[in-house]
Amino acid sequence: MRRVLEAIDATSEWTGKITAFLIPGMMLIMTYEVVARYLLKSPTIWAMESTQYLFLATTALGGAYVLRHGGHVNVPILYSRLSTRTQAIADVVTSLFFFLFMVALFRASWITTVEAVVYLEHSPTYWEPPIYPVYIVMTAGILLTILQGLAKLVRDLATAITGKVETPHGIASAQQDGP
Repeated sequence: MRRVLEAIDATSEWTGKITAFLIPGMMLIMTYEVVARYLLKSPTIWAMESTQYLFLATTALGGAYVLRHGGHVNVPILYSRLSTRTQAIADVVTSLFFFLFMVALFRASWITTVEAVVYLEHSPTYWEPPIYPVYIVMTAGILLTILQGLAKLVRDLATAITGKVETPHGIASAQQDGP
């Protein structure tokens, strides 16, 4: 089981780091568009849409990386006062909502992606780039986030049962139940 969790973690880590390189690409495209539009008086038809596609890829593929590193929005007012075991139990219970949302999102994305690939769908804009690769990336990112969520759930279950914090490299510490 540990090898499966490590493989999921490694995939999330690798994907997140590679995806980070899309951000400078977005910046360069938008800088080019600003220069072309305002200095050269020659706007492009592709810059805004390209940037939107890169942003979607960054968001979708970066989700698992952010989940792996605990970077999603959290409200620690009460949570931080709980013991490690109680935090893990709360995480297990609330993971139900995560999985309900993510599975519904994956299902909708999968249906849209299959349809777009079958029809080789293109954007309805004047530029008309193929849009099915964007759907494929989005669906893959959602799947990676679900897998990272499963890895987190397994670790949270282990912590809830044992009271010992499971990390990607084994057991980190043991804390007693209580703040």
